[in-house]
Amino acid sequence: MNILLYNIFLILLFLFFNIFVVLFLVFALDSLRGHDLPTSKRAIKALANIILKYKPKADKFYDLGCGQGNIVIAIKKELPFLAVCGIDNNAIRVFFSKIRARILKRKILFKKQNIFQVNLSAADIVYTYLWYDLMPPLEKKLQKELKPGSIVITNTSNFPTWKPEKTYITCPKNPDFEKLFVYIKK
Repeated sequence: MNILLYNIFLILLFLFFNIFVVLFLVFALDSLRGHDLPTSKRAIKALANIILKYKPKADKFYDLGCGQGNIVIAIKKELPFLAVCGIDNNAIRVFFSKIRARILKRKILFKKQNIFQVNLSAADIVYTYLWYDLMPPLEKKLQKELKPGSIVITNTSNFPTWKPEKTYITCPKNPDFEKLFVYIKK
C-alpha cells in the first residue's frame, strides 16, 4: 500500500512540476512578446460609471489591446447587460483570457486579432489603454468606422487631434496617473 501511495505522490509531483513549468514558460514568453498596461480597480470603477453616465443603453463594448482580459472581465461583472469583446494580437493572452472568463462564468468574446483590422462599426463603447504611438492611427480608424454617438474611453494616452468631452482623474494624489479621456463620435 505504501508503494502505491508513493507512486501516486510521484505522479502528482510530476504533474504539478510540469504545470508550473508550462505556466512559467507561457508567462515568460508573454512578457517577451508584448506588454501589459494594468488598469487599477479605481479606474475600472470609474470606467463603469462613465459608461452608465454616457451610454446607459449601450449594447457592445470593445477593449482594444485587452491583454489578460482584466477590463472586459470586470466590466462584464459590473455591467452584465453589455456584450463584451476583448481584442488582442497575442494568442497566449487571448487563450488564458478565455479560460479565466469561462472559469468565472462570464460570457465574453475574445479575439486574437490586430486592432487595426477588426471592424468596429457595431461598437457602442470602445476602451483602450495603449502606447502613445498607436493613438494617431487609432484615432483615424475610430473616426472612420464608429457610428455617431459611440463613445471612446482611453486610459492615460489621448488622441492627437480629437478633443475629449471630459477627462476623469482616477487618482487625485497623482493626477497624471490613469486619466480617463472620454470621446464621443459626432
